[in-house]
Amino acid sequence: MKDRLRRPLRIARSLPVVGNSFRKPDLGRGLGPGAAHYRAYVGPPEDYDLIGGIQVGLLLAAGLRERHILADLGCGSLRAGRLLIPYLAPGHYFGLEPNRWLIEEAATRELGADLFRQRKPVFLHTNDFGLYRFGVEFDYVLAQSIFSHTFPDLLMTALRRVEEALAPGGFLLATYFDGEGPRERSGWLYPGCVTYTWAELCEILDRCGLAGYPIDWPHPYQQWFLAARHIDGAAAAALATAIRSPRADALRRVGQAVGPTRIEPDPGVGVQ
Repeated sequence: MKDRLRRPLRIARSLPVVGNSFRKPDLGRGLGPGAAHYRAYVGPPEDYDLIGGIQVGLLLAAGLRERHILADLGCGSLRAGRLLIPYLAPGHYFGLEPNRWLIEEAATRELGADLFRQRKPVFLHTNDFGLYRFGVEFDYVLAQSIFSHTFPDLLMTALRRVEEALAPGGFLLATYFDGEGPRERSGWLYPGCVTYTWAELCEILDRCGLAGYPIDWPHPYQQWFLAARHIDGAAAAALATAIRSPRADALRRVGQAVGPTRIEPDPGVGVQ
């Protein structure tokens, strides 16, 4: 494991520490997705904690342990990262996010400078999905509500970058919006959404050297899938089947009780 860990650039400048305060925290509730607030920008702020917890629960069910190396693709304002950074061994969390301000806000408001210094998360600010720039192979890549904003050209770029960066036996855990729709455009759509049928997504995964399998895991808006290199396809299929369990059903009931009803995507309004 250690021989795969190199020395990618970490956030160097010091982060401000938030002092003790009895003021009600600004959680951005009531703002729409894409608003200039670190919680609202990444999706409905009312679901910030729920969706973060759902991601971590799935990773643990898929076998994540503190020794593993994880890439959070489009980590945003650390919705899952604020839970994963303390859990993983120091230097084992890697976040790729083009919007530097989201990480800086989350570091200040959710984690604090001391924890950043202790856990040594590594960040890269780029919009080309260039996981190879970390110089590390990943046991897990997490992509929650990323591919739901990518048209086919950018989706294929992202998946090829993931395939290049996976360690032997590594897995991608990701969401997509199930549906048919026009995709004449290219690149990134935010806060609007891009939909794919499962058959279309499987075809794209295959062209990128990956085999995909649906996962029966809760999400208030999107659908989960697991993918791996073709050589690891049998292990990925077995894992996807194992995750479909009564425990997932119980979590789904919890998500439905406290989260919003699933809604159909509107190209003009994004949800994460």
